[in-house]
Amino acid sequence: MIKYSVSVIVPVYGVEKYIDKCLKSLVSQTLKDIEIIVVNDGSKDNSQKIIDDYAKKYKNIKSYITENGGQGSARNYGLSKANGKYIGYVDSDDFVDEDYICKLYNALQQNRTSIAVCGIQIIDESNKVTDQICVTQDKKQELYTGKEIIKKELQGEWVLVTAWGALYDAKIFKELRFPCGRHYEDEYVFVSVFENQECVVCIPENIYYYLQRADSIMGVTYKKQDCMDYFEMWHERIDYFQTKEDRELLAPVIQSCLAWNVLYLAMNGQVMEEPEK
Repeated sequence: MIKYSVSVIVPVYGVEKYIDKCLKSLVSQTLKDIEIIVVNDGSKDNSQKIIDDYAKKYKNIKSYITENGGQGSARNYGLSKANGKYIGYVDSDDFVDEDYICKLYNALQQNRTSIAVCGIQIIDESNKVTDQICVTQDKKQELYTGKEIIKKELQGEWVLVTAWGALYDAKIFKELRFPCGRHYEDEYVFVSVFENQECVVCIPENIYYYLQRADSIMGVTYKKQDCMDYFEMWHERIDYFQTKEDRELLAPVIQSCLAWNVLYLAMNGQVMEEPEK
């Protein structure tokens, strides 16, 4: 049953330093018809106390606690509880502009499409903007097919493999789920999310603020399991398009795989074991 216009899913793990700013940005949204689903993925710090304080004050915050299963598992749990027509994801150490949901929602309505994507601002621990990534060429909305989005990402034009920074029709995630216990979970579902979309709207505003942390999952030192998850993701992508005999996307997938794996090796080669190399 649809009860809200938008469900925002926030997976939480060990972010007591950041969760307040994240939740503050969500309860301040100009579009009020939203539910905020906060899934505490087994945090052992004071994150839950902060969540509880917000849940007592704001009725649209739904708080859940699960055993630690990783970000993919937490998002999947959030999806099982979502009652919105559209789904959004915000990581608990990030925050968003007050018009974030409203602008993406309006873009969906105006263009009658299933996915709306915005640009991002990358910030450091001192809130200094270190980089910006825009998903349009000009300061206006742009429309693409899902296949065009995939090809642009594979060719390195945009960073669109993240679940966050977008709003999705909930029907896309009716059956689709994130892989559990793996890193790069966004990249595993990226093709499935976009491939069959006739129209995706990209808006010019950079209104999602991504915190680049030294101690985040993507900032920690090399781990063998991370490496194997990364390789497996590329194998699955290549096998998928090869099985479909999709020559249009198979070539850029292979090219992108080679480019990113060379970069991965350059960054981590000194500490990688021979089998992974």
